[in-house]
Amino acid sequence: MNGTSLGGMVTELDALYGQIETAQAAWKLASPFRCADGCGTCCIDFEPDVLPVEAAYLAVWMLGFQRERAVALATGTFESPRSDPGRGCPFFDPGNAHHCTVYGGRALICRLFGYTGDRGKDGEPRWKPCKFLPVEGNDGSAPRRRQYSGAELLERFGAIPPLMSDLSARVVSIDPVNSHLRRPLREAVADAIRHALLMERFSSPPEPNTPAPDTPAPLAS
Repeated sequence: MNGTSLGGMVTELDALYGQIETAQAAWKLASPFRCADGCGTCCIDFEPDVLPVEAAYLAVWMLGFQRERAVALATGTFESPRSDPGRGCPFFDPGNAHHCTVYGGRALICRLFGYTGDRGKDGEPRWKPCKFLPVEGNDGSAPRRRQYSGAELLERFGAIPPLMSDLSARVVSIDPVNSHLRRPLREAVADAIRHALLMERFSSPPEPNTPAPDTPAPLAS
């Protein structure tokens, strides 16, 4: 995809993903909130709808790091690591301690969940922890799962997490023309892989003495 408009958008999304990681790292340092190691509960029943640029990003990542799996997904022979592949994310592996088998290429919502806030009706930042996080205090009091206002976050932790709505808007701005084309992850990524493979085919230099696609081979004498 290098040198193409889609390749440029994937590169732009990669830069944004890096900025998200930096912002989340700052929030993690300031706050006591952490997902439990090996949880993955949010992935069991959830398959995100993704934008074309997100699907293209994951397609490129899979072709670079998991090419056989990518081709299998594109050709309809992909086998999910889960025993119930129709339920939730097809890339979720219940037998893997880290669960996500495409972590480096994962979709936007997968990167945002747990460590981003949003804006209330008044436009002010707020944050509510995942319901699977533990509670504050040894006696189980003061549950973390309540919603915190931006002012309270600043007072208690001196920081506000990055905001999901703002980051989502930035992703949409990368490819606004197709912002209405959200589709289930498995469908969108399979199509994106097929598209990327087609682009690979036509961008690779032909073998010597290979006729151009529209040029008939010479007749045998």
